Amino acid sequence: MGELNDMMLLAEYSRLGSEEAFASLVTRHVNLVYSVALRHVHVPAHAEEITQAVFVILAQKAGGLGHLQILEGWLHETTRLTALGFLRRERRRQLREQQACMESSLQTQPDTDAWKSFAPLLDEAMAQLNSKDRDALILRFFKDRSVREVAEAMGLKENAAQQRILRAVEKLRSFFSRRGVVVPAAAVTAAITAHSVQAAPGTLAHSVTLFAAAKGAAASASTLTLIKGALKTMAWTKSQSTIAAGVIALSLAAPFFLQHTASAKVRAVDDSLQQQAAKISSLKSENDRLSSAAAGASLSQEQIADLRKLRTEMAALQPAARSAEEIRAENSRLQHDAALKGPIQLKEATIAKVSFNRDLLVSFYRYSEKHNGQFPASFDDATPFLDDAAKNQTKVSSDQFEIVFTGSPSSITNPQDVIMLREKEAWSTASTEHPKGGWAKIYGFVDGHVIVQNQPENDFTAFENAHMVSPAANP
Repeated sequence: MGELNDMMLLAEYSRLGSEEAFASLVTRHVNLVYSVALRHVHVPAHAEEITQAVFVILAQKAGGLGHLQILEGWLHETTRLTALGFLRRERRRQLREQQACMESSLQTQPDTDAWKSFAPLLDEAMAQLNSKDRDALILRFFKDRSVREVAEAMGLKENAAQQRILRAVEKLRSFFSRRGVVVPAAAVTAAITAHSVQAAPGTLAHSVTLFAAAKGAAASASTLTLIKGALKTMAWTKSQSTIAAGVIALSLAAPFFLQHTASAKVRAVDDSLQQQAAKISSLKSENDRLSSAAAGASLSQEQIADLRKLRTEMAALQPAARSAEEIRAENSRLQHDAALKGPIQLKEATIAKVSFNRDLLVSFYRYSEKHNGQFPASFDDATPFLDDAAKNQTKVSSDQFEIVFTGSPSSITNPQDVIMLREKEAWSTASTEHPKGGWAKIYGFVDGHVIVQNQPENDFTAFENAHMVSPAANP
């Protein structure tokens, strides 16, 4: 049976309280968190305290992290913020001991001149990167993953992942240069790979798991203060992002407001034209009656004057009648444009489907644990293993997806390349921001990751054929 990925383990812990799942997360990432903390505080005991605090925060926030694609990036940023809070609280004592502790830690391991020159700046430089660049660098150099593995984890093509990594390294090198540390890009990557992650003390993973599983209930007053301060810092950082997002949302709402206003004006004109058309029809009937009367008998001067007046009014209204159809056509076009989803609506719908697809994959793995490593053949079989939150949500249903791989993951050597679930129908990505748009479908792979595949045309045959196992290989 395939190994659950980070987000699956996080879901297991969040929804079922699985200490085993959380312990697996700690084991995978304790070295990364400990190393980031140690670079900030230089004292192993303090780094251990920060590591405990970070995993307590992870346990407390597990239920709200389902949107993440790469957990390592979140852990790196949370560790940095927690460490900065620690340094602010301990600055006086740290100023006295920092130099001695750094010298001590440097003597315990081999180091290069390049690493010594930029190590104090590394995490600050990482914080300046956007989240995707930071995730790419952490996976490639901190976790020593291959470019192919980075691409798979981030849902990118291999060449795109390589370009992102190169650009991010250049951003780091430029940051160091502005701080007076000039090192080649190759030296940066070599030093980070060799020295950025150090082994945490052997007992730390166990103690962290105990503290975090209790969500800090048994932590010392010092650690609780550290956690509280870190959470406040994270909340403040998030609020700044929310304010920026609000500004963007207002800018996106402006076209919707203008479009709605224009459509309302057109409807008002259309109503007026309909009234005029009704009047024209009435005048035409009266004109026809008087014309018939004129053909059969002589009219009085007064009747002739009325007939001429009617014909004059009809002639004046004809241009308005002719333009009515044009305005109705414009009104129809505006209503059609208004029906296009905005970028925010499109993003929310996509996130909901990706999240549900991931929940389905988790339920498939839970099913396989009870059925000798075999995946279910239908959604009905998997439903009992689906989380209550996924069952009760109303935005997405399993009817929108279909199973394309059954059997056991052990029967294939490349689970990350084989589609297990796919969306039945592709959907247009057209929005008010990109009216022409394209097409997209969501796919869940055997190893548990989910992607949104975009195509210019509604034809996903080539992509699906490249990621399907043959019937003979699909027991």
